[in-house]
Amino acid sequence: MSTQVKFFRVEEPAEGLRSRKKAKTRMMIEDVALRLFAEQGYEATTVEQISAEVEISTTTFFRYFPSKADVVLCHQDANMPQLCEVILAHPPGESDLSAVQQAINEVWVPNADPLHSQRAGLAVATSASLRGLYNDMSRNWLEGIAAALAKRRGLSEPDDEATITARVALGVFNEAVRAWGNGGYKTAVGLVVERAFAKLRQLSAEWAK
Repeated sequence: MSTQVKFFRVEEPAEGLRSRKKAKTRMMIEDVALRLFAEQGYEATTVEQISAEVEISTTTFFRYFPSKADVVLCHQDANMPQLCEVILAHPPGESDLSAVQQAINEVWVPNADPLHSQRAGLAVATSASLRGLYNDMSRNWLEGIAAALAKRRGLSEPDDEATITARVALGVFNEAVRAWGNGGYKTAVGLVVERAFAKLRQLSAEWAK
């Protein structure tokens, strides 16, 4: 099974009956779609099937999600501005890697959704096109983190140090997500992430000998 992290929905507070109904419909579409993707595969699931279960038309589906893939990928970039803010706010005397780890602990870890991560992983495992879209999203994360690290050091654009640090931090996070998934998403994700970064520190210390 492919392991992916999927974050909790980031919704604006809904004011008024119409807005609340729209928010509820969007959540229903996402929940049903992810369940069907996990049960029968992403490519095998049609928009018509999703719409029928939610009791909406396909036209209504596309009002909420431009494509079937957007159901899986929605919310994934919503926390990036906050993640970058935490990186920039980290004390300047501490390392870039510590800044990224702290940002991950504060922003991504509390928002990781176990059930939807599991279902997204099953969906991605059945679809090469979806894996490609996830790779594109990961590049966006890499570029965003590298840019924040560069700005933290007063640079206008990322240098090799910022890019490598961002790549290493994301690699550790992705390995933690893989371990989280292999454990059935039962262990607290924060604990799994901390173990992964602790292993990196151990390996770095051994390398420095």
